Amino acid sequence: MLSVQLECQDCGWWTLCGEAEIVRRLRPLGHFRRATDPPEEIVREVLATDGHALPCDRCKKPKLKLTIDPNQSDGDDWEQVVICEICREPIPPERLEFKPDARRCVGCQDAADRGRSFVEPDYCPKCGALLEIRVSRGGGPTRYKLFCTGSPSCRL
Repeated sequence: MLSVQLECQDCGWWTLCGEAEIVRRLRPLGHFRRATDPPEEIVREVLATDGHALPCDRCKKPKLKLTIDPNQSDGDDWEQVVICEICREPIPPERLEFKPDARRCVGCQDAADRGRSFVEPDYCPKCGALLEIRVSRGGGPTRYKLFCTGSPSCRL
């Protein structure tokens, strides 16, 4: 993870920037106009060649001293949290150690492997029958509405 300290030699202003902030600051200089998420190696290279042209936020002079964070490690100090795409809960680190590219927690992946549905069914608050989504009648844009499947059906 890239971290750079920007320091103005004239006014003494300084800030610490992450990779996204560095890309945002390099865009006005004509870099990364089409790339939404450029690779870190390219950001480092562009920063090394054109980083001296970045303007100070306080005095607007384009001579900033760039210092790559000396306390920076390989990123092992911070734990990255990955959220399950089904239940939206954090995936346990033990699962990520076993399978680093996991997108689902153990429970959701087990349910998917067994063919279970992830969607909780909705029940009618009046009679307790299942609700289903249908296209509502009427002109204009298409609208969807919940309808009771009970016999006789309730009006929601």
